[in-house]
Amino acid sequence: MIRVTFDLLPGGNEQRARTIGVMEIANVLTRPDGTADYAVAMKKTPPFSGALRDAWRKGRVTSNDAAINGAISGEDDEMIVALAEGHHRTRRGVYDLLFRAMRACGLEARL
Repeated sequence: MIRVTFDLLPGGNEQRARTIGVMEIANVLTRPDGTADYAVAMKKTPPFSGALRDAWRKGRVTSNDAAINGAISGEDDEMIVALAEGHHRTRRGVYDLLFRAMRACGLEARL
């Protein structure tokens, strides 16, 4: 799992940093061609830890006995859940995955 934490640093001051959001990304399917699908949970409100766990509790991600295996896309007041599909695990890096995850969450449409 990858966790991206969004912190606000007023005036660039680390001492005053506070978390304003979190995104968690978990692999749910890897294909033989090297592409994979990822469940994405983006928390918009505190508490920020455990975004995927909260999504699971709300029935927004599915799992088998071992791991998360899918996501039911949607948004409410607290979080956005999405499925980022087709990311190539070896040809593309973590920033490409982050971009794909944000796009899956529909952030591109908010311009």
